[in-house]
Amino acid sequence: MNVMHLISGGDKGGAKTHLFSLLDKLKNKCNVVVACLMRGVFYEEILSKDTETVLFEQKTRLDLSVVGAIQSFLNERKIDILHVHGARANFIAMFLKSNLSIPIVTTMHSDYLLDFDTFFKKIIFTNLNIISLKKLDYFIAVSDMFRDMLIDRGFKPNNISTVYNGMDYTTVPASVTSKEDFAKKYSIEYNPDYTYVGIAARFDIVKGVDIFIKGAACALEKNKKLRFLIAGNGVEEQNLKALVKELKIEKYVHFLGFVRDIYGFYNFIDINSLTSLCESFPYSMLEGAAMKRPMIASRVGGIPALVKDGETGRLFESENPSDFAKKLVKMADDKKLLALMGENIYQKVTTCFSSEALADKHMEIYRDIIADYKCSTHYDFVLSGYYGFNNSGDDALLLALITDLKAIKPDARMAVLSSNPRLTQKVYKVDAYNRVSPLKLRKLFLKSNVLLSGGGSLIQDETSSKSLWYYLYVIAWAKRCGMNVMQIASGIGPVRKKFNRKITAHVLNKNVDRITLRENKSYKEIQSMGVTVPAEVTVDPAISLEGESKQHVIELFDKNAIPYGDYVCVALRKWKSASENFEQIMAKALDHIADKYKKTIVFVPMQYPTDLEISKLICSQMSNKAYVIEVPLSIRETIGIIHYSSLVLAMRLHSLVYAVSCGVGVIAIKYDPKIDGFMEYFRQSRIADVESMTQTRLIELIDDYYNSDDKVANSRLCHEMKEKSKRNAEIAVKLLENKKYGRKK
Repeated sequence: MNVMHLISGGDKGGAKTHLFSLLDKLKNKCNVVVACLMRGVFYEEILSKDTETVLFEQKTRLDLSVVGAIQSFLNERKIDILHVHGARANFIAMFLKSNLSIPIVTTMHSDYLLDFDTFFKKIIFTNLNIISLKKLDYFIAVSDMFRDMLIDRGFKPNNISTVYNGMDYTTVPASVTSKEDFAKKYSIEYNPDYTYVGIAARFDIVKGVDIFIKGAACALEKNKKLRFLIAGNGVEEQNLKALVKELKIEKYVHFLGFVRDIYGFYNFIDINSLTSLCESFPYSMLEGAAMKRPMIASRVGGIPALVKDGETGRLFESENPSDFAKKLVKMADDKKLLALMGENIYQKVTTCFSSEALADKHMEIYRDIIADYKCSTHYDFVLSGYYGFNNSGDDALLLALITDLKAIKPDARMAVLSSNPRLTQKVYKVDAYNRVSPLKLRKLFLKSNVLLSGGGSLIQDETSSKSLWYYLYVIAWAKRCGMNVMQIASGIGPVRKKFNRKITAHVLNKNVDRITLRENKSYKEIQSMGVTVPAEVTVDPAISLEGESKQHVIELFDKNAIPYGDYVCVALRKWKSASENFEQIMAKALDHIADKYKKTIVFVPMQYPTDLEISKLICSQMSNKAYVIEVPLSIRETIGIIHYSSLVLAMRLHSLVYAVSCGVGVIAIKYDPKIDGFMEYFRQSRIADVESMTQTRLIELIDDYYNSDDKVANSRLCHEMKEKSKRNAEIAVKLLENKKYGRKK
């Protein structure tokens, strides 16, 4: 493989360090040439290294005369992929793209909106860089935060890879400046009883050195044996020194200026720190870790990838000096833990963040990009369902399908039809498109292989005939565009209208290659309609999802002022034909649980904010104090909350799915035949009908639950069902292989 890296040549920050670390190992794995656009720090230093380097010198950063020469060079050397770094190289790449038949990838070393600091540069060069980036196809982010940033700004997730920085630890000096000599050089009092806390950063607002200083003042109120060392310089230097003076901590804080002996610095300090407001994955973490120094750092950017709270250091909330001080004082008080965390962080960086791992990851990305660039179809799977409506159940199906497909085919390229494409892209890290744009759907389907329609009760007319027709239209349109089609993990029915039943059977029989169903009731429904497509009963894929930890749930309850203890989860929805006085019946039954069984009642809205209204209404009618979680929850948070409850009383299907998968007992309020189908499939019998439910009936079910030994789902059955859920993805991948190799169904 032939790879060319294009960079300005004047870089002297993280991009320079990153590229030097990468090239050192990458040149042993492929043919590499580096091209610079100017003479500068980077260009002068790389000339001394064993890497082929060429100069296409620009007269100014807007000089386009070099474009032709670079294009000729790329063609002559038969370069397979062009890898660019920074705004200047992005700008040139934009003009190269139209005349090249090779992919171009750019690395996002920083937030491109913050790269230029003066007003003139922001207006001109930031906007030129934005235009350039929008023209490029492939991106490498140096942290998950930067990947999320790109997705938030409209870049397609499938074209973004994440590679954390790495360094060559074999170059770390075996012998470094002693603590005594370092202290003498910088006129620092050295006392082994003191704990020295250091930060190496440029004096820029985004680095939050002022937070470090304010936190130091707070920590010194608790521990006078702390000393603080600041290595660096920059525009904020005078302001920072003035802050130290204002806080009257000059005795405890030392400004060292720019420190060339960086390993001597990290050897001297006991705790490395970063207090940034925004970060990628800074090399100061790796350098400190090479000297086995644990970290205290703000919870931003890529920092949590290395700093695991309590394992390799401590994380504090960004821009919170008091939280920094609190965590720091605890660290300083436990010398044994400091040593253990130092060993842990060293093992972590040498294993996961080496320059060798960095180069290997780039080779993997290059191969994937080249394969994608040459592929005639853009997506392996397009997922169609009730996605983007903030419904926890349907979103759980989407997450489970993506997870299961990736488990079998890690390089699967997926797109989702969504009512909120931007949000879907952000949450699920896959490309998303507007679900009701016919022209865009046709263009998408012509470049895709398999449509996966389903993951929910889409084929039914109980709620609306219009939604049924929409999903049937998508299926027919996808098949017409040449895609294989699978109705996946579906709940089918009820389809009550005669015409709807006839058209449904016709569309499915003519256009669908395979069907998987989440329970037996749906299988009987398609048989009764005359559907002859090969079908099999699997299970709802959401049953395989894992929830957040107990500690996370406790913290979430605390943030929402809910006492954590023995609680019951309630997940309800409004229903047009609910029994008279439904809210009062529910309120009385929940009071019965609170009074007789001493449980806390917690309402968990499964569709936000739709379910909030009825949850609050019932809560207000209860005699006992009950709680409603009024903030949006992630799927894993919802599962975690249900997992640690003692009972789930619910109408929403997926609250029941989550409960059964976690071994939590359920009482179902049936509003749709799918509830019956699920409960029957999982051998659960406690069901009340929303249309005929009485207070007496509901309390009978509650008492039966608490007085019975049969409180939870059969664990063996749950395990079998979780294994069975993988079958959906297995069939989908098989259908993809049939499509790619031209085999008929």
